[in-house]
Amino acid sequence: MIDQTLKLIADRLNAHLSALFSVSEELVAIGPLSDAEGKPTAESRNRLTMFVTNIAQDTVPRGSGGRGPLSNGQNRPFHIDIYFMLASGHDPEIYGEGLKLISAALMYFQANSTLTPRSAPDMPAGLSQLSIEIANLKAEEIGQLWGNLGGRYVPSIMFKIRSVMIDAGAVTSITPLVRGPTASAQAGAN
Repeated sequence: MIDQTLKLIADRLNAHLSALFSVSEELVAIGPLSDAEGKPTAESRNRLTMFVTNIAQDTVPRGSGGRGPLSNGQNRPFHIDIYFMLASGHDPEIYGEGLKLISAALMYFQANSTLTPRSAPDMPAGLSQLSIEIANLKAEEIGQLWGNLGGRYVPSIMFKIRSVMIDAGAVTSITPLVRGPTASAQAGAN
């Protein structure tokens, strides 16, 4: 559910930014800013990058209805908050472009702070509402975070997505990653 939540938000933000700036390429990528050696990843170069900084249980979710098992004996679903960073990995000569994208993203999230299946028809099944808000950090917390990430600070802002519900009883399947065409698919194409 975490991956689907971030993909939904990135896809919607990409669509907004692409339309706003009349470009066809994706301006937002999901993934790390740097690789294991600290070098910028190709996906993060000259675009906004979304990456998870924390996942925490929402101990007081809206409409939680109490603690303990449900009357049918099943465990209550987890409600989690996902903290993600939106960071600009732009080269120094186009640093201002990164700031422009972060500003446009802020305006998008201000105007679209709550997503529901009605406002986001592409919302994955099992999600009923996502609230997106800025998660403010103090200067020393920002320094610690970037130190833990192993990188130098780049223009960025942290957001919190409230209350993603994780319910193992509601999961019907997990779609595996597509790696390439199978032999039978290739034979059918000939």
